[in-house]
Order: sequence, then structure tokens, then C-alpha cells
Amino acid sequence: MQRILILQKRAIRILYNLQFRESCRAAFQELRILTVINLYILEAITHVHIKEPESARSGSQFHQYNTRHANNYCLPVHKLSSTEKKTSYIIGAKMWNALPDALKESGSLEET
Repeated sequence: MQRILILQKRAIRILYNLQFRESCRAAFQELRILTVINLYILEAITHVHIKEPESARSGSQFHQYNTRHANNYCLPVHKLSSTEKKTSYIIGAKMWNALPDALKESGSLEET
């Protein structure tokens, strides 16, 4: 994925006539283009939250009363820390839990 990101940056630098060491962050924002890494994060979150919500359960599905982390997904219990590094360990749910609460409650993911 790192190679694709470098190629993406190279293309943006050519389009905007930027030097080799200049930042292309503003160009990405002006063109409204997501980087490859941002696309991966967006797809992982939407996969868990919209496309397959039954694969991960949120805190609000366990009880009826409102709690502080009711919008977070409950991750499977594991014994080894190496389990968290596997791609099969619901990476989208971990990324969803890391989002700010205001973004989770706004419902802006459903519009994408």
C-alpha cells in the first residue's frame, strides 16, 4: 500500500507542479481525493457499520439503557496480543471505536 501512496503523491505533484519535497496535503484536499490509506480506513469502517452490521455487535444491542460507550462495537475476547494484529480481528470495528463520538452520532457515514 505504501508504493501506491507514493505513486498517488507523485501524480498529485505532477498535476500541481510541486517540488519533490513539497507537501501535497493541500492538493489532496483541494481535489477532494482520499489517499489510499484513507480509502482503506473508510472501506473498513463502512464494511462493519453499514454493509455487515451483524458481524460486530455494539453496546446498545446488549442492554436497553444508555451507557457511555453504547455506540462502540464489542470486540471478541482473546488471550494473545498477536490476535489483535490479525486482519481477521474485526479491524473495522476497532477503527469505528476510535472515531470521535460526534462523528458516530452524526450519521454522516450512511450518506457516503
